[in-house]
Amino acid sequence: MKRLSPIALILAIGGTGLALAGSASGTTPKGASVRHVGQPIEAVAIDGARIAYDAGAKYVIRHGVINKVLVWDVATGTTTKVSGNKTAGVDDSSTGAGVFALAIARTRVAWMTNQGGNLEGDDALLTSSVTSPKEKQVATAQRSGENCPGREPNNCAGNWLGGLVGAGSILAANRWTTDATGAITTGGLYLLNGTKLKQIVPGVDSVEAAAADGGRLAVLRSTGSIEIVSPTGKGLVSVAPAPRVKEIALSGNNLVVLKLGGKLTLYNATTGAPKKSLTVHGNVSKAGNLGVAGNIAVYTTGCGPYAACPVGSIRVVNLTTGKDAWLATLSGGVNFAKIDSVGLAYAGNGWHSTYGKGTLVFVPFNRVAAAVS
Repeated sequence: MKRLSPIALILAIGGTGLALAGSASGTTPKGASVRHVGQPIEAVAIDGARIAYDAGAKYVIRHGVINKVLVWDVATGTTTKVSGNKTAGVDDSSTGAGVFALAIARTRVAWMTNQGGNLEGDDALLTSSVTSPKEKQVATAQRSGENCPGREPNNCAGNWLGGLVGAGSILAANRWTTDATGAITTGGLYLLNGTKLKQIVPGVDSVEAAAADGGRLAVLRSTGSIEIVSPTGKGLVSVAPAPRVKEIALSGNNLVVLKLGGKLTLYNATTGAPKKSLTVHGNVSKAGNLGVAGNIAVYTTGCGPYAACPVGSIRVVNLTTGKDAWLATLSGGVNFAKIDSVGLAYAGNGWHSTYGKGTLVFVPFNRVAAAVS
């Protein structure tokens, strides 16, 4: 019997309409794989056939429930726990954000945690291999001040971690320092190499990294301009200041910018030239989770990352034709959505109308693209 490659297997799954692993509360595209998680999903990342997600413990009132980072390989159906003891208790602090950032690059996973009280915030960067899981701490950061809880940006003097992105062979993150007013005084963009951080772009204007793709990193400057750099920090292209930028996404020759007010602007990622502007549909003020793979972009409308609401939806955009179409909904809101050339992963925490019960869905890329073909 001929064995399919992981990607061929995924396409075969999408083409035959695989029976779902469970039913999602909402409308799910045919050919999707669904799993229910008995804990809130607090972060999602995708690279190829692997989906990394954080199963949190903050809103689950059960003895013995711990926070854990897992990787679901949708090609093989296996799930691997990659986190350890340092991550297990991160949801225990009063004002902390728990696992607030997550990235995966092939078989490497990295995540950031936050714990805090009313006067202090503590961040940590951790990493693990999927094939040989073992949690390793890479860096820590701490700041303090009067009324300085968790990730609160004001009144906190000290060090921060953030800007975690990953794709292919790249994992990168930011480190910076603020004074008591919240102003950034020092900063830099760092490449994660094993358990070491190497600075590739110095300066406060490198905070924060926003996207990674094809051996490149996109940095959203404080001026609103966007710089695309190589893994060595070499500047490749600059995009002119784009006021009111909310999110950016990068894939191949496409750089997509979501602006406050409900506009998507498409730029040529090799020249920086604007190509077209598109209108966001649905609840414009709640649009987010922008992602792009090739000429297909996705975004969500509905609730924010941690808010419960009646329903949230995912929309798909064909960047070539401009066609925008609804793809799916989740009761309780779509909190996270990530796309790459293999497929789309999205998640929400309103399963059975109870916040704290996560639903994670994978849709093969051909099914996503078919919505706007």
